[in-house]
Amino acid sequence: MENLKIIGVIGGLGPYAGLDFVKKIFSNTRAITDQEHLNCILVSCPSIVSDRTSFLLENKSEDENPALGMFESARRLYLAGARIASVACNTAHSASIFAPFTKMVKESLTGFEIVDMIESSALFVKENLNISKLGLLATIGTHKSGVYHEYYKSDDGFHLIEPDKAGQKKVHDAINNGEYGIKAKSERVTTRAKGHIRYVIRQLVEKGAEGIILGCTELPLAVEATDVAVPLIDPAVTAARRLIAITAPEKLLPL
Repeated sequence: MENLKIIGVIGGLGPYAGLDFVKKIFSNTRAITDQEHLNCILVSCPSIVSDRTSFLLENKSEDENPALGMFESARRLYLAGARIASVACNTAHSASIFAPFTKMVKESLTGFEIVDMIESSALFVKENLNISKLGLLATIGTHKSGVYHEYYKSDDGFHLIEPDKAGQKKVHDAINNGEYGIKAKSERVTTRAKGHIRYVIRQLVEKGAEGIILGCTELPLAVEATDVAVPLIDPAVTAARRLIAITAPEKLLPL
């Protein structure tokens, strides 16, 4: 049991996104029987992780940094035996959150590897897709932080196309609106939320996007490849595949 390999998922940001991330690990694993699947632990403690977008947009104090709750979730995974994990949230990868989080992990949890979701998506696009113009769907906080520009650099041949302010608000509302947003209606995503997202995708494609990055872990709950004429890049899938490749490469299903 000492050599038992366990993949960890830091969830609860939001809860359904964490569940979806775990499903993506299973869906990309070569397995026929229960026992052939990889060991996986999801920690979903939303009550201890403050809102990422609010932290980024409202200049809140460091004692309200979501990094603190994310680290506590990582610590619980570590105590349970996991030595590798991903954070199932795009906005949480913004530098003012992700940097202090990974610093705490490095200083306190020896040998615990954090797979960066956004980095893994950029590597995936470079290695598997012959496209450079990418439309970005994300929360307003993610857009403001510019975190995707850190990984999808023009020097590497990428050109990010972001929605205008009205489009960003449409996507943000599709995710966060208390009446019809995906976070509020995750089990059955509303037609209104889906409509907002598809509308903005069409705008991005009209601007020249050759692929669409689903830069919020809730978005894959509302849009599928059959809905869009260009490739969809789901950072959660790329991170799930990287977790498998590191933990048990022979288990990774081909694309």
